[in-house]
Amino acid sequence: MRTSLWTVHQSPICTEVLRIIPFGRIWSVVLSLVILSIFTLMTLTSVNAQQAGTDTPEQLVEKMKQGGYILYIRHAATDHSQADKDLTDLSKCELQRNLSAQGKEETKIMAMALAKLEIKVEKVITSPYCRCVDTAKIAFDRYDIVEDMRATFYTNEAETTHLGDYLKSELTKKPKAGFNTVLVGHTANLRDVTQVWPKPEGVVHVFKPLGEGGYEHLGRITPVEWAPLAGIN
Repeated sequence: MRTSLWTVHQSPICTEVLRIIPFGRIWSVVLSLVILSIFTLMTLTSVNAQQAGTDTPEQLVEKMKQGGYILYIRHAATDHSQADKDLTDLSKCELQRNLSAQGKEETKIMAMALAKLEIKVEKVITSPYCRCVDTAKIAFDRYDIVEDMRATFYTNEAETTHLGDYLKSELTKKPKAGFNTVLVGHTANLRDVTQVWPKPEGVVHVFKPLGEGGYEHLGRITPVEWAPLAGIN
């Protein structure tokens, strides 16, 4: 049997609600519920995007050993007592938030793990921010500093779009057979482009490039997971 909106409106429960709550108040409640529903949906979408890749760290290691993947490394842990003060010249590390002792140590362990697990890297591209350059310098013996990898949280709309397009392009490029490509960057860039939120600092998110067809997010490895993966005490 079909139940019309008028039937519901005339039901005893609805009548009682209308008697107790003023009509204007009801619309306020309805509007609040709608806004809450939209916010909840956005939150769930964000969570699902962050967890889009379901591969375990062990599975990711086996894939990276074969080569053909993009490793997006968020710069290692930083000293949050420092702050970015003047970014007009990114070679001036004293005016930026830099790696902490923890970040440097975790990066060394990651480098040891990559070598022990025989995960080969062909190319390393890093943001010009000192915390990214230092992460690349500690972990790899070679790297290219690329301006288009700089953080988007201080850029205007046109710059943000340009930097996003660059990152999208790099995520789709297939490395040389048997090797992987490393991108060292920031939270905002990866979040804006892929909806994947790279936390904590030093996390590695693994993507499978699909050429012009795009890319696939596979999963992540956090800094504390590298040592057990490689059997490092």
